[in-house]
Amino acid sequence: MIRSRFSFPARACQAVALCGLLAAAGLHPAAGMAQTPDSTRPDGTELELSATGTVQAPPDELTATFVAEAQADTAAAAQAQLNTLISKAIAATAHTDGLVINAESYFVHHDEGDVHQNRKPQWVARQGLRLTAADGKVLLPLVGRIQAENLALTRLDWSLSRTRRAELTRKAETLALEDMQARAQAAAATLKLRVASIRSVALEEQNFPRPMPMMMMARMASADVAAPEAPTGQQDVTATARATVILKP
Repeated sequence: MIRSRFSFPARACQAVALCGLLAAAGLHPAAGMAQTPDSTRPDGTELELSATGTVQAPPDELTATFVAEAQADTAAAAQAQLNTLISKAIAATAHTDGLVINAESYFVHHDEGDVHQNRKPQWVARQGLRLTAADGKVLLPLVGRIQAENLALTRLDWSLSRTRRAELTRKAETLALEDMQARAQAAAATLKLRVASIRSVALEEQNFPRPMPMMMMARMASADVAAPEAPTGQQDVTATARATVILKP
């Protein structure tokens, strides 16, 4: 007589025993497991909502952008001339309160020239200068002075300062949340349900306010020429609220 012996792990034996008990009770094992409730599922109807809020305000920051350029037979000479131009332009802003000055990209390259246009090879140095003020009355009179130092005005923009934009964004978010709550209540009433809870909320800013370019002026011949005008307009700041609302009978 041949005897075979097999050993089963204790956990496997418990699983076999559980299946046997379910079968004896007339239940299929899978059916018994399917009856276990899923605690992660919300007890109610999910409603996905999105709402927006928009506020308007005049920009509070004016920025003027200039470009200085110098040309010479050597790179060192071109850079020296450019540095002089920038220094004179910055000196023209002396004793002006509430002004932020930023020297921007510095670029030097060699121009091969063109014999057909009678343009000889030379080195060209170029740098940008950006001036920002919260009041146009502070910045606009300086534009003529800086142009008189042989710098070209390339942009004149109104925009919202970072502090003002953050303040307006919070107001827009409040309006978006209030609109979302009103929409949730209206939807629940239509469905003969009630708002039981808010599962999740997400806020995001939309339509980041872009600078408002003003009309460019031709280069001024002297600082005595009248300063340019830069009328302000309204800018929109919009925020969006997205939420998952739980509705119940």
